[in-house]
Amino acid sequence: MEKLKICFTSPAYSVYSETFIQNLKKGIDGEIFHCFGGFFPFESEDKELANFWKPKIYHSALRRMGLLKKSLDQLYFSDYLKKKKIDLIFANYGPSGAKILPVVKSIEIPLIVHFHGFDASVNDIIFKYKESYLEMFTIAKWIIVASNAMKQDLIDLGAPETKLKMIVYAPNSDFLNIQPDYNSNQILAIGRFVEKKAPYLTLMAYKLAKEQCPKLKLKFIGDGPLLSVCRDLTESLKIRDLEFTGVLSPKQIQNEMANSFCFMQHSKQAVNGDKEGTPVAILETMAAGLPVISTNHAGIPEVVIDGQNGFIVEEGDVEEMANKLVELCSDRELSKKFGENGKLIIKRNFTEKEYFKKINQLISQP
Repeated sequence: MEKLKICFTSPAYSVYSETFIQNLKKGIDGEIFHCFGGFFPFESEDKELANFWKPKIYHSALRRMGLLKKSLDQLYFSDYLKKKKIDLIFANYGPSGAKILPVVKSIEIPLIVHFHGFDASVNDIIFKYKESYLEMFTIAKWIIVASNAMKQDLIDLGAPETKLKMIVYAPNSDFLNIQPDYNSNQILAIGRFVEKKAPYLTLMAYKLAKEQCPKLKLKFIGDGPLLSVCRDLTESLKIRDLEFTGVLSPKQIQNEMANSFCFMQHSKQAVNGDKEGTPVAILETMAAGLPVISTNHAGIPEVVIDGQNGFIVEEGDVEEMANKLVELCSDRELSKKFGENGKLIIKRNFTEKEYFKKINQLISQP
């Protein structure tokens, strides 16, 4: 049977903080045409979409005569999709689905939209795309969400529950091969330095815990606009035994997981409304066998079960996060038990095989 030709859209071609999109792209069962360059794509992996943007005299003439109904970007993207005989568009992020909706309508092509987090929560995004979202909810074949919390957010925005499919990401199976060092004193934190991940609150919790467990050390992996703030905070408060590594490769991250005994992430809703989906870093650390200390935020408590594979504290409760870190530091058998439970949860519920099976079943449905 001939594979479906799928236009897979994303704002950027490859971003270190969006490994989940690259992973998803590899697992889709179809002939993939990756288009990118913003919420409305103007580049493609095969380099051909850019050719459609070359000035065409007759298009300019038609526009001056008032006979060109479509904008040129919509026209060129439509031409590309037609030439490639695309069967379906798989748009990553709500605004992408909203932006390409006129094209979807004009050439009557099926659309699946995958929401990932900020696109269902940031106030300015919701305000800007609210009307487009409502139309997109009506026209799209399916809307994929990464957590039940996100599903409810979209229902509140007017999405029909019958079109919403909750499919949690799956960590790369390589992480299942990791064996953490539960006797280590290293804590791991991974993620972009942005408000919704609140790295500064993770730092504060670490500082408090270190007062009781002085051998602790924290390794922070990632980059972002708040990195310099966190560096300044570290210096000002004289927080010791802490390393900011910057961006690391997946293999380097796996090595750090093997040298750690737990993972921390103090996610919170940002002032602008921004929320997580279900953080991939947490799923990866669970697969690696690390216990997780995190917050009651978005999809996190749907995968980190308090008292089973980690601890959940309320957003902003730095003292309680520190207390839970001290508890794991003082009881390494508990750390091991939580870590093993987390790995088992991934093996039972969040494997790549099952993840891609669910995605491809949606794509293949008529």
